[in-house]
Amino acid sequence: MALVPAVAAPATAYAVAATSPVSAQANPTLHFGDKGAAVTRLQQRLIALHYDPGTVDGQYGSQTRFAVWAFQKVQGMHPTQAAPVGKLTWAALAKPKTPKSIVKGGAKNRAEVNLSRQLLYIYKGGKLVLISHISSGRAYYYQNGQKINARTPTGNYAVYRKAKGWETGPLGKLYKGNYFLRGYAIHGEPDVPLYPASHGCVRTPMHTADIVANLLPIGTKVYLRGKAPA
Repeated sequence: MALVPAVAAPATAYAVAATSPVSAQANPTLHFGDKGAAVTRLQQRLIALHYDPGTVDGQYGSQTRFAVWAFQKVQGMHPTQAAPVGKLTWAALAKPKTPKSIVKGGAKNRAEVNLSRQLLYIYKGGKLVLISHISSGRAYYYQNGQKINARTPTGNYAVYRKAKGWETGPLGKLYKGNYFLRGYAIHGEPDVPLYPASHGCVRTPMHTADIVANLLPIGTKVYLRGKAPA
């Protein structure tokens, strides 16, 4: 799937991107499971804004819902499991906000993980090319009755190893893992809920993981900031 480069974010917390013929009045409220031309327009618009709704097929499935969650979070909304696309979301799609980089002076080719917003941003040549919903590490998990820290580390790292498909690492099963610190990776996972749920890694939707794998060659800088919601 082609991703169209976006303009660099200016100094304000969020910058208003270019307007679009998409409007709240021209489109119906959409719900998970809906089909039709309005869903196709939604998917096309999300792709133009650097989100990944999956295949443009006019079907509001899980991958499109992941992209809607990411978009709504960037716009300052509070997405729900149902992820309806109503008047407010259509209006935001017409005049969207673009997320500001979370690092100053970062590498032109980089991944940024905003733990506070549970979002992933990828930049190529200094331009934002992908925005994705994620699920990072929760506070802890239990293994053999032992309480184990599951927080995703913050800091500056780089991709040092990549997996071509599924593999089992120290923190569990990972799809196309992009390892940046010991067993921590940005990787695909079928279950990417609206809350931190991993053992410490950064989960992305499966379809998005294929795109991420191509955008993060070995050596790509990875910056993680913020604190995951409780």
